[in-house]
Amino acid sequence: MPSARQDLADFAHRLVAGGYTVGRDGNLSRRGDEEVLITVSGKPKESLTEEDVVEIGSPLRSSEWAVHAAIYRARPDVTAVIHAHPIHACVLAVRGEPLEPLLDEVTPVLGGRVEVARYAPSGSAELGEHAVAALGDRHAVILANHGTVTVGASLEEAFYRLQVMERAAQVQVLK
Repeated sequence: MPSARQDLADFAHRLVAGGYTVGRDGNLSRRGDEEVLITVSGKPKESLTEEDVVEIGSPLRSSEWAVHAAIYRARPDVTAVIHAHPIHACVLAVRGEPLEPLLDEVTPVLGGRVEVARYAPSGSAELGEHAVAALGDRHAVILANHGTVTVGASLEEAFYRLQVMERAAQVQVLK
């Protein structure tokens, strides 16, 4: 079984391979019993290793650590957060358009309509606050003019929710 750090690096590779983000965009985190680990910024996701996964309080912070930290504070049920930039969901982010539950799986998997968080600059505490407010008790949120966040009890669950969100966003954009 891979270490928690290697698991985060592996899921970062899956983000790029699946087309859910490109290059250095996005980040992933995981809350354990003793620490919260997060992928560093500034490195291509496809080449991350376990050395590129740090504690959330580390000086080598991720650019969106405040979003992850705000979600963990607000949602004790969440142990994994994925911030990505999937193209169709990003279209909705630019339009300021929520993801409607047009497909059957949106409500059971994502918790219903996926709201758009108010705009705030990347990396700001304000973005974290807006993300938490729009997320509520659901499992996904769209960040205005930015990207997406999915959450779960595991990285696998948060990643599956990202896949469902992007597929549903594609349907909504193309309908």
